[in-house]
Amino acid sequence: MDQAQAEAIVACNAPFSPHFRDGSFLGRLHEEWIWDEGEFAQLKQAITCLTHHKCQDAAIRAQAFDIFSYLMSVALLSHCNPDDLYRIANMDTDLFWARREEVQMVFDHFLGSWQFRPA
Repeated sequence: MDQAQAEAIVACNAPFSPHFRDGSFLGRLHEEWIWDEGEFAQLKQAITCLTHHKCQDAAIRAQAFDIFSYLMSVALLSHCNPDDLYRIANMDTDLFWARREEVQMVFDHFLGSWQFRPA
């Protein structure tokens, strides 16, 4: 995957992007309550590609942050809240913890969490 493809994948998953698609990973998660493993793998690959290329484009980084924020604070948090009706249909507890950790790690590497900065 090249950087342009990676940026396009991020844009179609970013909730406030004019390129957002309902069929993207985030679109399906929001509309259908489905964790699409294929689309998730593609998004992860895109974020990893942008990390590798040291992408500093502010718009792309903002889109990635919006995706990360939605995943962590809306989808995954709502899924584990027993008082919330939102449930990711194809996610059990083990998968929940695995995907939460995976999302955290992939986006932290790209967005520059203190955990991954050299000492």
